[in-house]
Amino acid sequence: CGHSSWTYEGIHMMGTLWRLGHQDPGFGLRVKNVVLSGFDKEKEYYDNCPSTEPIGLSADTHYGAHFDYKTSFENVTVDDGRGIILDGCRASSYGYPDIVINDIDGSLDPDMSASSGALVSDQTYMTGLFGDNCKSTAGCMSYCAGVCLGMFTLFTERFGTENYKLKVTDTASGLSIDIPGNVRTYNERWNTYAYDGGAERTFAASLPAGNYTAEFVDEFGNSVWPTYAEEQWAQAADCSGGVSIGDVTFIKPALDAATECADMIRNGDSANRTEVTPWLHTKWYGEIVNELKPGEGIGGGNAIAMDRTYHWTGIAQNLNSMCTDAREGEWYEFSAWMKMTDANGNPSTNIDPNREWWRNQAPIMTITDRQYRDVSTKQHLYNAEHRNLAALARPYNNDEWGHIHGIFKMPTSPRLWFELERAPDNVKFLLDNASLTPLTCNRDGLVRNGNLETNDSLYWDIWGGGDVVLDFLPGVGPNGGNALKSSSRVHHSWTQSQVLNTDCVNAGDRIAFSAKIKTSVDCLIYSWDSNQRCNDIFFHTDKDNVREYHRVGYITADTPDEGGWHHVHGIHIHSENGEKPDLAKLYFADANPNWDVYTADVKAYVLEQNCQALVENPDMEEKDLYWTYTDRDRSKVKVITPGAGGSGHALRLYDRDHSWRGLRQVLDPRCFVPGEEFTINAKFRLTDALLAGVACAGTDCPSVVLYGRTCPNGDVREKFWNALDMPWDSEGWNNYEATFAVSDEIAACGSVELWIHEVNPSWNIEIDDVQIYANA
Repeated sequence: CGHSSWTYEGIHMMGTLWRLGHQDPGFGLRVKNVVLSGFDKEKEYYDNCPSTEPIGLSADTHYGAHFDYKTSFENVTVDDGRGIILDGCRASSYGYPDIVINDIDGSLDPDMSASSGALVSDQTYMTGLFGDNCKSTAGCMSYCAGVCLGMFTLFTERFGTENYKLKVTDTASGLSIDIPGNVRTYNERWNTYAYDGGAERTFAASLPAGNYTAEFVDEFGNSVWPTYAEEQWAQAADCSGGVSIGDVTFIKPALDAATECADMIRNGDSANRTEVTPWLHTKWYGEIVNELKPGEGIGGGNAIAMDRTYHWTGIAQNLNSMCTDAREGEWYEFSAWMKMTDANGNPSTNIDPNREWWRNQAPIMTITDRQYRDVSTKQHLYNAEHRNLAALARPYNNDEWGHIHGIFKMPTSPRLWFELERAPDNVKFLLDNASLTPLTCNRDGLVRNGNLETNDSLYWDIWGGGDVVLDFLPGVGPNGGNALKSSSRVHHSWTQSQVLNTDCVNAGDRIAFSAKIKTSVDCLIYSWDSNQRCNDIFFHTDKDNVREYHRVGYITADTPDEGGWHHVHGIHIHSENGEKPDLAKLYFADANPNWDVYTADVKAYVLEQNCQALVENPDMEEKDLYWTYTDRDRSKVKVITPGAGGSGHALRLYDRDHSWRGLRQVLDPRCFVPGEEFTINAKFRLTDALLAGVACAGTDCPSVVLYGRTCPNGDVREKFWNALDMPWDSEGWNNYEATFAVSDEIAACGSVELWIHEVNPSWNIEIDDVQIYANA
């Protein structure tokens, strides 16, 4: 041997697949028609060698402290007077305690009596299911006759699994084996590295075909489950009859999701933190990466510091896979507080939360889930990254704690972890108060932090791309409240926005949207001109890659409130495709991209079904809320006072260019059941351009129209004239009443609107106290 540490070996083989990707052949080693001899005598000639062996294992490929190099021998003769084929004792010290070599024709059987079998590590967890079929051989190995062994491996988090065993039971014989976990240990950096190998413990089972159960148990025999268990299978054995997918049933303990999944981040609160476990990292270089920083947390608690080099590295943690399975598709809220510093511990001055995430100027939260490339084989998994699920709230001050926050729908996979990453290179992290908790859908408040009561931009972000600047502005909103401003916009739709949890909203429910809005340049309310028009509220859903965009709120009244704040509002009927979407988002679009957009007092809530009274805000006490024009650029609406009762408000529709122009409101189409009878009541007044009262007669007077859309045979329009036989009072308010039975045609429509129009276009229509009552 050229060096005293070298061994003299006939075959120097790997013990671990490289797992470079789904194109890795994964065959391991097949040896056929080979004779190995003389290695029992080579020590005589090379006395400086530590050992001479027919077959040896490389010490450089045991990243998982586990043998998974699928190997078979056929017509192989090992002539060794010591009886050694492979030194399993030394291989175990290298990190291979569970060697399996399938012997296709029995040529490795020391007794030369078996027609086939397997050479395995001489451990009870390798031989315990095979009874008298196994016999110990030299070199800490055992030969098991008549078996063909397939292999599966469970990769788990190393933390908390130190005393776990994988209990595998043959359901036919009732025999069980307890398989220990194996882990590779180097330094702290490797042991907490989030990617393959470092932070994982492996439990591997090599079994013949049959039916089995597999269950993790702790040192007391209790059924447990690790944070995750990533199931990977070797390729089918070269012999006939190895275990395969479907042969093994995995047993998991019961889970109380309401309690155990209430906060999915472990060791997130600094008040009780005494160590950094189970926090991981994605930094390849260095020694110690995550460190405990006593007294440096919020309120004097213990924080966790991470030494970073590159922007793609960050601090991470695995999530409980039983929880992600149980809560898949449900909404969760992520929150963490971080300080960013330079190498000297000074506040970083290069953090900019308004740059897009891929510019790597501010930390974001990314979730990585491991997915099978082919779930039928479970041989290879790849990483799928979901980025920018949480980001820095505004305002951000570089010498203070920054709040990273976001909401998202929980995915699931065999293994899933989150990571805080994407701050600039060489920015160091100080982490505290991290949590991941369920976010309940609230039908009465779909928008969170709508009036910015948290004094920051919590729950808010930006719709669209570009480096749009989002600012929190204290005290500049209506009545001295808070507001948000979006600036540096380069597209008309790029404004402040919010992801909504709408899972409690059913198809057919009506959602009311409302906000106060203004722009840095006065917009034109009744215009579609892309350079001058005002913002509307938009509602976007994405479900199974089917995307919908709805314009759900308009500025109706012609005069803004004090401070130039307009009221934008509307009613939207939730679509079937929008029910429980993968993503739902509210945003404000259409203003000139050169203008800044300000918003405040944003609301979205479900209007509960009320078929006894169909009209919302019937007496206009909430001014124009829920009402809007029939045509944006063909008429105008004014809130007037007093209303019909001598107080309150009413609405005036004026500057109409056609009799068709009027007012409308979206009703609840579920209330329109064939044959049901309703009565419409309203009060009307007509005035001319100088606001002098005018009189009408017969069909010149106002009527009420039900307008059905998305109907099976096209739009349906049903007009109802005033049934009250009374002379028109040109100076006062006039009562209107009509009774109708719901027709089959209008009942079949997906949307029903109330319209008031078809009056002489030179007249103004003044409206108050409009309601549709059920007669039963």
